[in-house]
Amino acid sequence: MQKWLRTLALVMAAMMVVFMIGCGDDDDDDDDDSAAVEATFVSSVPTSGGSIAANGTLVLTFDNPPVNVTVNGAAATIAGKTATFGGPFLASNAVAWENGPGGSAGSTTIALTVTVADTTAPTATGGTVKDGDKDVDPEPLNTDGITIELSEAITKQSLKLTLEDGTDVGWLSKIDGTKVILEPVKGKEIGNETTYVVQGSVEDAAGNKTDVKVTFVTKGKE
Repeated sequence: MQKWLRTLALVMAAMMVVFMIGCGDDDDDDDDDSAAVEATFVSSVPTSGGSIAANGTLVLTFDNPPVNVTVNGAAATIAGKTATFGGPFLASNAVAWENGPGGSAGSTTIALTVTVADTTAPTATGGTVKDGDKDVDPEPLNTDGITIELSEAITKQSLKLTLEDGTDVGWLSKIDGTKVILEPVKGKEIGNETTYVVQGSVEDAAGNKTDVKVTFVTKGKE
């Protein structure tokens, strides 16, 4: 009996050791999971060496979400991998950020020429279609999309392609410098003999905003 009890005690002790080792591994895994994700500076708009209006916005992009981004010691606004800063700006702007608990700090410097405040709103200057166009061939638009060209670079836009009654066609839109590109979506191609409207607003880095409305009519079927 005593021999059997000693054997049982040894087995239970071994099981306790295995259990404790397993718990230790779990703790290590938890530590790994909580490790900070390093954020590296990727680009800025405007880029270093460029110019910015006194009432403009500096946009900073990182490869991972940063923490506590500052410009010249003042806090920037963070949204995912992007941080925005509305000034005041210096000739040499010191950007700093953190990477969460346990992460190292990062920094970079962006040189800017600060110009007078910008009070001029962007305007539509042309593009794939112009306001009032008729007999527009829908086929190339369904392939390449619609481009709206603007008088200056913008940072925000809400353009969408709609029917004449305002129904959203469902195309996607994106900013490309001084352009807004509306990209076709499969299954939502535009048709013939139909009135379409590109409408919404655009805004530059200084916050100057204007409405855009471009109406065009597609041609009849051949």
